[in-house]
Amino acid sequence: MSLVQRIAVLGALVSILLTLCSCSGMKTVTAERPREEAFRTELKKETSSLNIALEASSEDIGRILSQTVRKELYKGSTGTRGVSADVVRNGPITVRAADNYLYIALPITATLSYGMFATPAIPTTLKFKAKATVTPDWKLHTEIYYIGLSDLFSEQIGIGPLSIKPRSIIDGLTQPVQRVISDMADRKISEMFPLKAQVANAWNAAQKPVLLDKNYGVWLKLTPREVVLSPLYAQNNKVKLSVGITTFAEMVVGPEPPAPPPVPLPNLKLVNSFDKRFRIAMNTDLYYRDLLKIASPLLLNKEFISDGKRITIQGLDLYGNGDKVVVKLVTKGSLDGVLYLTGKPRFDPQTNIFSVGDVDFDMQTQSLLMQTADWFLHGAIRGMLEEKLNMDLTQRLEQSRETVQKALANVKLVDHVLLKGNITTLKFSDVLVQKDKISIQVYSEGETGIYFQ
Repeated sequence: MSLVQRIAVLGALVSILLTLCSCSGMKTVTAERPREEAFRTELKKETSSLNIALEASSEDIGRILSQTVRKELYKGSTGTRGVSADVVRNGPITVRAADNYLYIALPITATLSYGMFATPAIPTTLKFKAKATVTPDWKLHTEIYYIGLSDLFSEQIGIGPLSIKPRSIIDGLTQPVQRVISDMADRKISEMFPLKAQVANAWNAAQKPVLLDKNYGVWLKLTPREVVLSPLYAQNNKVKLSVGITTFAEMVVGPEPPAPPPVPLPNLKLVNSFDKRFRIAMNTDLYYRDLLKIASPLLLNKEFISDGKRITIQGLDLYGNGDKVVVKLVTKGSLDGVLYLTGKPRFDPQTNIFSVGDVDFDMQTQSLLMQTADWFLHGAIRGMLEEKLNMDLTQRLEQSRETVQKALANVKLVDHVLLKGNITTLKFSDVLVQKDKISIQVYSEGETGIYFQ
């Protein structure tokens, strides 16, 4: 056979082979790896409040004022020429808390004198109302207002040859008495509510990681941001100050996390009210290798039929890229190839199921399939991957919640400062895609309080 004949026969064989391959429906596609995209580096952060409640009864305040306000309140001239007065405390001071005011009742006796003449001691009660406020620089200020006498007097009484009006004279003497009460109230209420010293103690303690569980190496990491104060509450004979240390809080498992450089106690931020919820971020890392262990037996070496074509998935891999999960498939059968799909990670807080949704072919893979095997674009592979790529995190999250609940029952921040909390709910916050894993952030939410011993 001549060379020309041999070439002709070889060409015919190649043509027949190509025809047979075409008739069999086999296609080969090798897609390029998707272009790498930048990752978001941090999970979202939600603030929490460490609540500090300072409380005193109106009875306690009255008792302390009674112990400290001197008996002799005023001795000297009055607004009426030639008339002097001697005002003496005549019994315990009583305090009532209502309508966000302190109502102070000060029993006195007043003796009025004119020359050699004097009235009998006149008993009455001076009534004041006080409102305490705290300034941003941590100073407590008490404003006191005189609101009258408790008893009625005769319109006029005589002192020797002089006729006077005792009510107006005693009313005129309240200013020096008011100053005494105001100064004393400032000092004593400040002693009862050592606001700056106690908050500073808690603030400094909150900047250091706190060991919650030694066996599992669980740490509470706080990052305090500011201190907020709502107005003083005075109702039902109770006086309360509510302070909140606004902070980021997270649970860290492993070695002790490093403490950041200490931040000094800031000025107070005065607010009408503040969110008293406490949220601890619990970050669950889901590695792709663990997801592959679950999905591989359900997908690898299984034959799938689509539009009359048959394929077998012989290779499966997952990795992160930007904010998406990349699925790499190696297929054999009616389509031999390396294909890439992408999907969005999802977490359902109602079921605690992690899944990969919105699965679709990468743009470059899609372009190749449109030219060679467009039937595969419309097949069931995307839905099948969405169905199989999931994981139930209920047990893992519940264990974390129980650990936090147990640990926060009584946390010693420093000597004589305790943190107590009650965790009630789990709340989903964020999903962060990384190269080798996906971080899912769930918050344990409840309320806490800081207590001083």
